Amino acid sequence: MSECLQAEIDPLKMSEDYLNGVLLAVDVLAFSPDEYPSAADQPVCLVAAAHTNGLSSISKAYVRLFVGATASELEEGQVLRGFLSYLDVFDGGTVAAHYGAVDSLDDGFDLPYMLLRSRDCHPELYPGLRQALLRFRKHDTCRFVKERLNVPSADLEYVEGYYGLQRPEEARVDDVRAALAAYWREGDRAVIRHALANAYNTLRIAQSQIRKSICCTDIPL
Repeated sequence: MSECLQAEIDPLKMSEDYLNGVLLAVDVLAFSPDEYPSAADQPVCLVAAAHTNGLSSISKAYVRLFVGATASELEEGQVLRGFLSYLDVFDGGTVAAHYGAVDSLDDGFDLPYMLLRSRDCHPELYPGLRQALLRFRKHDTCRFVKERLNVPSADLEYVEGYYGLQRPEEARVDDVRAALAAYWREGDRAVIRHALANAYNTLRIAQSQIRKSICCTDIPL
């Protein structure tokens, strides 16, 4: 005779044990027309970060945004300093990015680009940023898709759809440099929505990948 068993699981407690801290998703935008420039020759102008303590798709997510006022090394230093202060709040955990939670610029963008820019242009920040990131395990959502899922594309927008997430039309940006310039010139917030969507959706994708399930909650930005 079959049985139906029911148990209550605290997803926060379970995920804290697994993650050994916080789950943090990062998106880095440089002053380049390409979202993933191949050389670290343009300043980091925006860093979006989303974090949660849970693997549940309904766990609360908190988002922080660090935006420079211009595409200059001086403003880049302020962006990186703000992000480093944010990282120092956490004792460690898992850091996720889509094509960016890797060690080399040959393999991805976000974390290696940020570290290269800090090493070459802001050496006073580099040791602290490097040590802060070493406290985290890395989870690259793009690499996970390429290695474990049989899907036609690993692009973020395609992967969002695969995991049941939506991206508002106003959060789509084709030219990051032009979108940043429009934000500074006339207050057009498309690049802000774009970065927030990148970080938030990467966080929810990472949750599902770590849980090895397809169950995300679409929360409008």
